[in-house]
Order: sequence, then C-alpha cells, then structure tokens
Amino acid sequence: MNKKNIILLLLLITIIGLSVSALVLYNNFTSITGNRERVNILLLGADARTPEHNGFTDSITIFSIDKKTNELSMLSIPRDTMVEIPGRGVAKINSAYAYGDIDTTKTTVENFLNVKIDYYVIVDFTSFKETVDALGGINMYVDPHISAVRPKLNGKTGMSRLTGDEALILLRFRQDSESEGGRMRRHREAINAIFGEILNPSNMLQAPTILNQLMQNVKTDIPPLETTIFENLVTGFDINNAEIGVITGEYTKINGENSMIPDMNKTEETVVKLGLRK
Repeated sequence: MNKKNIILLLLLITIIGLSVSALVLYNNFTSITGNRERVNILLLGADARTPEHNGFTDSITIFSIDKKTNELSMLSIPRDTMVEIPGRGVAKINSAYAYGDIDTTKTTVENFLNVKIDYYVIVDFTSFKETVDALGGINMYVDPHISAVRPKLNGKTGMSRLTGDEALILLRFRQDSESEGGRMRRHREAINAIFGEILNPSNMLQAPTILNQLMQNVKTDIPPLETTIFENLVTGFDINNAEIGVITGEYTKINGENSMIPDMNKTEETVVKLGLRK
C-alpha cells in the first residue's frame, strides 16, 4: 500500500474505537473464520487507564464484514447495557474491560449475543482527539440544543470547524430524545468529515505525526499491515450504506446508576438481521 492508504487505514482504526469507522477487507480470513461468511471485529473506545482498573469501554461496536461482498453491518451496544460478566456477575457491559481484560470483554459480548468475535481493536479516546487536531480539525454540524448544554463546544452551532476536544464532546453526546441513535448518526457524519480531511493533499504533510500518535494508542490482534487482510481499503467508503443496529431495552436505576435491561427478543432479531452469525 502507498503512504496515503496506510494513513487512511490507521485513521480508520482510530475512529473505529468511537464506533465511527469502516474497514473493507480482502477475503483472506479463512484461518480465523473457517467456513463462516462474515468476519466480526469488536471495536472498543476506552477511557484512560487508572491504577485501579483499565479504562471503561464507553464505545462498544461490532463491525461485521461479508468476506465475499465486503458489505458492512454495525451493531452498537450501549455502555449501560446490563449483562452477565464472567467472574463479576450482572453488571454494565462497559465494566467488563475495566475490571477484567480484553478476553473478559470478548467472552462477555460473545455470550450475550451468541456470536463469534474474530478480532478486536481498542483505541484510547486521546488518540481520536490528537488525530483530529493533527488534521487541523473537522467540519461537523452541531445541533443548537447540544451546544446549549455543552459549554466546551464554545457556542458553535450549525456547520462548524471542531477541534479534537470539541468533536469528542459532540460524538459522545446522547442526552436527548435521539439518545444512542443520534450518537450513532453523528459518528457516521464524523467519518465522512474525516475522509474529507484525509483526502486533502495538504494533510499528507501531517502523516508522520499521525502515525506516531496511532502507534501509541491503538491495540489490536488484527495481523500486521503487510498481510493481505489490509491490502484492499476502499477510499471514500460510504458508511451510510452499512446495515446498522443498536441494542435496545428498558432504562432504569440500579444502585443509583442509569442502567439498561436489554430486550432479548429484539436483540435476537437485530443479530439475525445483521447476519452476525453467518
């Protein structure tokens, strides 16, 4: 791959951690997925690690890619979803990584959805902010009601140029009637904005800085870039054509905290619709 595609790929891996990415891969997944039609990648965005625990994974998404057609499905799992966590009992799914490790998290997701996770990608949220700043910011639409309750957006409304900190604040927002659906929509908008910046020739001058940031902040068990898995990256991939699902349920207070009891019937329908077990 040339330098431009490598930078694009690494940036996509970064945005994956915020549920805002799309990788299109070759069909060379046989050793991992066997005769299955799809490869499932668990994408986690984690807060900073503390001495007491790993970061909480407040962004949890499964990217499922059809090995023949490259069609993409995305399933977002709200961080407050109550699930059975090995060794911990029933707790919020975002704590599986914080008080366990990546294996705990993979097992938790697999048991919850009855799906196979083939790979994982973990991104520190700091990496996203630094990448956006290295690009000189990104253009995104800021709803006035979000700006009104998020002072750190500095009063920006409408189509605005956002810094890394501002973009992360916008992408994490879900305290309105759209909730998780609105957050996912903004994630898709962020992808298109980042694509536009990456494809701007002037930003290629920032390649060494961006590469250095990503090397420090991305953890994955996906094979190295020189393998054929990453040989095909579709520039300008339209994330809006992906089949998208969100785990839903009933929100309630448990021990004083917002928690969601997932609707398992709807969860099963969503998993089947997205083809995550194929």
